[in-house]
Amino acid sequence: MARPKKERVICSTPRHRHFAPIHEEPRETVTLEADEYEVLRLHDLEHLSQAEVANQMLVSRPTVAMLLLSAHEKIADALVNGKPVRIAIESCSVCEIGSSCPPEKKNSCTKKHRCAASCRRECEGCSTN
Repeated sequence: MARPKKERVICSTPRHRHFAPIHEEPRETVTLEADEYEVLRLHDLEHLSQAEVANQMLVSRPTVAMLLLSAHEKIADALVNGKPVRIAIESCSVCEIGSSCPPEKKNSCTKKHRCAASCRRECEGCSTN
């Protein structure tokens, strides 16, 4: 019997959940899970190490490596074969703490945190004023 899947924490839901090639007939859709999306974002875009990503998402480093490999394969399949990509967000716990930071500051708000065990705490004084 397989071990139950450990809860994965992502910072926020992706703003865009569907991507498709222009001028192509619809094909089989590639589904990227929310935890795979988060691993790509943290490792490839924010340049965190696998250990840092694991700490932030509350999973092991080998799990991060497995998710990263899976995500890279799915994105490569979509790009090479012209398949649409859908990001599924049902399988993760989403931390929205810091979402009340002023929109004009985006991610530069000093009260915006990086998720990890700290997202279990309340945001300290973060508001739009």
